[in-house]
Amino acid sequence: MNLLDETKSAISRSKHSTDDVRFVGSRDEKLGIPWSQAEKVLDIDYDDGYGSQEIAADLVVAFTDGGFLRREEYDGNEWWEYEPPFRVPTSQKPFKLVKLTSYSTRLLVDINYPMEATEE
Repeated sequence: MNLLDETKSAISRSKHSTDDVRFVGSRDEKLGIPWSQAEKVLDIDYDDGYGSQEIAADLVVAFTDGGFLRREEYDGNEWWEYEPPFRVPTSQKPFKLVKLTSYSTRLLVDINYPMEATEE
């Protein structure tokens, strides 16, 4: 797999263009380069199949709108996953519990509003 080709496809699938890229670098933003420099760095071939991970796990492509592409991996199989910008909703329900109450309740809504969550 060519990482540059894969990245351009992922950018397109996220409904962005390379003009929308703010930087390519580490998720903690300590390392970063503009898209114009990233193209040369990303133009490498790697094995995206099962085995061991070959691309840095914290590599991201950050967009000007706050969304980003992050690397995902399962048993050496690697790909880009799009994370949309976080938008605070206009209305929210309050909650008081954060600790899991059972193996079947993993989400905040299930812990705080069990009946509503199961009625959906």
